[in-house]
Amino acid sequence: MPRAKGSLTPYAWTAKKEFGSDVPPGKRALAAQLQKLCRLLALNPDGSAPTQQQAADRLHTGDTSLSRYLTAEYLPDIGIVRDLHAMASAGGVEEVGITLAELEKLHSEAAAEQCDDCVKLRYEVVELQQQTVESSVELSAVQDELNAVQKEAAALREGAAALKREVQELRAREVRTLKTSARRAIRAGQRSRLTARADAALLPVPPRRGDRQQSNPEKRAALTVARQAEALQNGGRQDGVLALLRHSAEVLSPAEAAALVCVLREGQLDELAGTLIHIYGRDNPDPHVMRAAAQLHQHGAPDDAAALLQAALSMRQGAP
Repeated sequence: MPRAKGSLTPYAWTAKKEFGSDVPPGKRALAAQLQKLCRLLALNPDGSAPTQQQAADRLHTGDTSLSRYLTAEYLPDIGIVRDLHAMASAGGVEEVGITLAELEKLHSEAAAEQCDDCVKLRYEVVELQQQTVESSVELSAVQDELNAVQKEAAALREGAAALKREVQELRAREVRTLKTSARRAIRAGQRSRLTARADAALLPVPPRRGDRQQSNPEKRAALTVARQAEALQNGGRQDGVLALLRHSAEVLSPAEAAALVCVLREGQLDELAGTLIHIYGRDNPDPHVMRAAAQLHQHGAPDDAAALLQAALSMRQGAP
């Protein structure tokens, strides 16, 4: 073969490679023959030696793949081996130094060396693919479950918000109802007082001793409010009880407030009576508090009268 022009070391890329210790002998022998055949490839038209890329182009493969064939990293396809032998044989079989049958035998021996590993790798690949499919199915199921949980959570949040709004509306409605009932009871007491005054004017007969508490119109209004407060307390509606007592303390007259305290005491609703005393003494002006305390004293409840005055006094002392 004539010497290539323009290169001191033609076919340098086909120089003998050192194979790794893990390369089996069959692949080692095949790679060595492929190196020799590459050094017999024809020169370029300009007389220069072909580069590794040009040789790879002639064999219809990649530059990196050809390098791995020559270093025994990869086993080339039998078609590439035959094409390389045919290109190298252009100068005669004697120059090639190996027949195609011998080269094909080397390829078969190299292929046989890696068959066991290939089968093992194929099983591993199949197993990994199966695991991938199973993981994908499991992931899809988890995603569906997550979507369902998120939808359920959203529905629960909407339901909770609706219930909260409904409870707020019910509470507001109940407060309005309690206020209306309290107003009606107070108006009824006022009408009863007016009627009693009219009757007293028409028939100036002095009442008998002890009749005052039984016929007092304030007591009828107090009984109405007390029944409502007791019903709310028995139903566990402490917020409704407090709302009723606050509103009653705002609108009740001193006499009616004193009557309500007495009615609560008679019904053994001592806690509610104490709460009413505290609210009335705290929220009402001194003249009203003093008149209510006087009424309590007249009804035979001096302790409640003192407690009412003490509540008012504590409020005034605590004010700036």
